[in-house]
Amino acid sequence: MAEASSNGLDGDGGTGPWWERGREPDYRATLANERTFLAWSRTALALLASSLAVLQLVTGVPEPLRVALSCLLAALSLTTAVVGYVQWRVRQERMRMGRPLGHLPVQAVLTAVFVLLTAVVGAVIVLAPGGR
Repeated sequence: MAEASSNGLDGDGGTGPWWERGREPDYRATLANERTFLAWSRTALALLASSLAVLQLVTGVPEPLRVALSCLLAALSLTTAVVGYVQWRVRQERMRMGRPLGHLPVQAVLTAVFVLLTAVVGAVIVLAPGGR
C-alpha cells in the first residue's frame, strides 16, 4: 500500500478490473463523462427510431432504396452506441489512471458515414414521387 501511495494511486495500480485500478476521479468529471455517454445513447436511439420510421412510413420510394436507407440508419445507430460506450470506458479508465484523456479518431469516420447518409436521403427525395 505504501508503494501505491507513493505513486499517487489509492487502489491497486496494476491488477484487477479497470474500475478498481488507479484512484477515483473527481465526481464532476465522472458525471460529465456519463452525460456524454448518455448523449451518444440518445443519438443511437433516435437513429434507430428513424430507421424504423423510414421502413414503415416512407412510401412512394423504391423499396430497395428505402431498405438501404433503413439499414444504413440501423447500422449507424449500432455504431453510435458502441462508440459511445468505448469512449466512456476509455476516458473513465484514463481519468482513474491520471493519464490525458486523448481522443479517438472515430469522429472522422462517423462524419464520413453521415455524409453518405445525406447522399442516400438526397436520392430518396429525388426519386420520390413529386421529388425535385
